[in-house]
Amino acid sequence: MSSSTTPTLAWDRWPDARTREEYERLQLMQAATDRFTTAHLDRLGVAPGWRCLEVGAGAGSIAAWLARRAGAAHVVATELNTDFLAALRELGVRVERHDIAADPPVSTDLDIIHARAVLEHLPARQDVLGRLVSWLRPGGWLLIEEVSFLPAAATHPVVERVSKAVIEVMASTVGSDFAWARTLPLPLEEAGLAEVDAVISNQVLRGGNAVAAALVATIRGAAPLLLQSGLVSKSDVDEFTELLGDRSFVDHCLTIVAAWGRRPAGQ
Repeated sequence: MSSSTTPTLAWDRWPDARTREEYERLQLMQAATDRFTTAHLDRLGVAPGWRCLEVGAGAGSIAAWLARRAGAAHVVATELNTDFLAALRELGVRVERHDIAADPPVSTDLDIIHARAVLEHLPARQDVLGRLVSWLRPGGWLLIEEVSFLPAAATHPVVERVSKAVIEVMASTVGSDFAWARTLPLPLEEAGLAEVDAVISNQVLRGGNAVAAALVATIRGAAPLLLQSGLVSKSDVDEFTELLGDRSFVDHCLTIVAAWGRRPAGQ
């Protein structure tokens, strides 16, 4: 999806610098991943009239794509923080503040549910998978995309150090598991889905590309926690940031795994 079709934020409504930084980070993530996500959704057959749920809608680009494909009235977008989703409401998408681990379903009998970089942050992720499956109609699809860090594959020591720090800090503060993606698609089978498969679907991490820019923005946002942990220094973060702006840098330590499955007919 090009930036011209992505919902935008009115800066005069959100003057806080940290809010702007988070919105920009989400925009970078969308730029890095949307073309892969929409290709998966297209292959699964999203069509006019499909009832769609976008979980963890972020800045809203995928929900907007679903609205254009299925019709805005058929799309629900959820987030814990819906501040960046006003443009979706203007499109006619139903936007809800919602915790998928605890709140009642916002919709059921769905044709497709999509979540990107959501379940990896939920300690009860297998239970949440079961909840999501129960919201599908028989024959409905679940598509999830999850981030995997593999520090041992890093081509530069500072990338290995920073990646390890991110894994440890996010695990201890949020409960995130950046190794869980490497078990896909098995968790979808365990949740009762059929026609299950998975692929790795993102750009190679190269200095200056969209993946690198999104990762740098994420590390900058997490820098206070990373530095507080003592696992990395400010010079590490600075070196990491500089390295990921260098077009001669190439790495394969970060991947996104996309996995999908279908609720069996009769369930």
